Amino acid sequence: MNERIWGIIGGVALLLALLSPLVLGNSKKVERLFEEAEVLYERSDYENAVEKYEAALKESNKPGAKTEHIDENFDTLVHLKIARCYDYLAEKTQDVNYYHDALAYITKVWPNAYVPQHQEELIYLWAETLYKLDDFEQSKAKFAWLMEKFPNSRWAAKAFYTIGDINYQQRGYEEAKSIFQSLIDEYPNSEFKIESERRIVEIEQLFKVEPKQEQLVENEMRSEVSDKSESVAPKSDPEFQVELMYDEALYLTEQGKFHDAIQSYTDLITRFPENYQYVTEAYMRIAEIYLEAENYVKAREHYEEAMYATNDGGRKIEIYKKYQLTYLVPVYANDGDTRDNSGDTQFFIQATRLRKEGKYLEAAELYEKLINSNLSTEDTAKAIYWAGYCYYKEGLANPVVFGKSVNTFNRLISDYGESSYTIEAYYGLVLAYSDWAQTPGYKSKWELVITTVDEAVVKYTNSRDVRERGWLSRMQELKEIAIQKLKPPPEPDPIPTPTPKSLPTKERHVDRGYIHFGRGELKKAEEKARQALKVDPNYRRAHDLLSEIKETYYGRGWTFFDEEQYDKAIEAFKDAINIERRFKEAHCHLGVIYINKKEYTAAIKSLQQAIGIDQSFKEAHFNLSLAYLRLGRFEDARNAANDALRIDPNYEPANRLIDYIAD
Repeated sequence: MNERIWGIIGGVALLLALLSPLVLGNSKKVERLFEEAEVLYERSDYENAVEKYEAALKESNKPGAKTEHIDENFDTLVHLKIARCYDYLAEKTQDVNYYHDALAYITKVWPNAYVPQHQEELIYLWAETLYKLDDFEQSKAKFAWLMEKFPNSRWAAKAFYTIGDINYQQRGYEEAKSIFQSLIDEYPNSEFKIESERRIVEIEQLFKVEPKQEQLVENEMRSEVSDKSESVAPKSDPEFQVELMYDEALYLTEQGKFHDAIQSYTDLITRFPENYQYVTEAYMRIAEIYLEAENYVKAREHYEEAMYATNDGGRKIEIYKKYQLTYLVPVYANDGDTRDNSGDTQFFIQATRLRKEGKYLEAAELYEKLINSNLSTEDTAKAIYWAGYCYYKEGLANPVVFGKSVNTFNRLISDYGESSYTIEAYYGLVLAYSDWAQTPGYKSKWELVITTVDEAVVKYTNSRDVRERGWLSRMQELKEIAIQKLKPPPEPDPIPTPTPKSLPTKERHVDRGYIHFGRGELKKAEEKARQALKVDPNYRRAHDLLSEIKETYYGRGWTFFDEEQYDKAIEAFKDAINIERRFKEAHCHLGVIYINKKEYTAAIKSLQQAIGIDQSFKEAHFNLSLAYLRLGRFEDARNAANDALRIDPNYEPANRLIDYIAD
């Protein structure tokens, strides 16, 4: 073979070597691109995630690329992931074009999907996307197909419910009722059971004529025959009309139609202001609706109106028992917290009920509806937060749902970064990653715990807000756990042998204290600060560190109080008091917690300590009066309320309490 031929062969070989990276697939590169896409997906960065998934897909299609170790049918998996991204983008932006993009990827890959798990998820996403596009007939067909092909699917109950809902929207009420009943019978433990029962009642009421309405119709007919008939309650009879309006409003309340109920009660009050019995009841019912929605300001306003409307002393006492609960948390504690739960009262109340009952997926669905309705910015942020919280709680039993929780919290952080709920979203995100990381195969989530905490620290490190400092401290504790999970504990820093050039002992103690403080290790930080003060009782840096630790303990107490973890809140407030004995707010808040725990003697002791520190602390005087009231010590309760009024004669809670005791 001559040199020319050898030269050609060599040239071809060189060319192939140069082109091989462009032609041959790289398994490691596929895996890296896919992992990067997954991280972006978890951070709700769906557009960039799609790019990475597409790049991984392109690389996997090159000769020689191996993907079996990632998934048995990698091509289908990636198409499914991209469809999911477009689905979330549609929810996030309200741009329905993304739903069409999702459908394109689903239909493209469906013929080649052979892994049952992929098939199940593809059909569900297919049906759900069609439903969101209002293509009800095809959506019903796909949901029915899902139940036929995968009768034990985790989405079977959801499929049943959605088919029933579609029939309801198409006015096929009997069919909808039958499907809801089948769901109840076949899936008695489903999160959709309660909602299905409610929908059945709603359908039955559509075909039911209310007794009073029947009476009204009958009265009208009879009055046409004889206007002089004394046996008929004519349509114009005010007593009959007000009773009818009240019953209709009460019926709306029982059906969970709270917005309409409030409007009906308000109409009654406007039309019949002199009918004190029904006006009082109407104000009470409105107050109870707002109380259940945790809107204490509006609840308080309507309880006050109810007390003004009645002259019945016994009734006033009953109303006050509920009214005073809205004032239990001291007014000073809510400074700066202007969140109002107006929004869509009906959905907020239903969602709150379900959340408190542990029906997290049902609650999350209602919060999702609120997110997509016309709410104020702060109410939207609130709905997003609670949706994320519910997904997180469900994830503790079903880790698959952690991803939904992460997406929701990330949405709040990215779209509503200035909301008062954002710091709680960061904490929820850290919790979700922490619990997810403890699920087999998800250890890498510890990295996301660390990066999320670091992001929150950058955003809130200069905050002086009590709650925000409390959340940050809790997150820093979880970050330390993540660090320990990812690598062996670091060796302790060697303490240098004292030399003339060494830092003074007190400075070294405080430096170590700030390191512990930054990690959320408050006990260790406090210990170091106290060691420095033993060396120099007047050392300013040590006192400053203790002050920061005290405020952080207090912030933690607030966060535990918000979560109704009262024992942990008590411990945190006591830790704050241990640093500053005259911390009046911490003493007062301990009293509030003890009242909630029905430990009234302990409450009285804490509140008296708060008053001993500051005689002008009107909220402490008022809470002390509540503690005495619960023990039946009416004279002591009156005296404590009068003490609050001497400080502020216009302090309405104390005025109300004295009126209540007098009645």
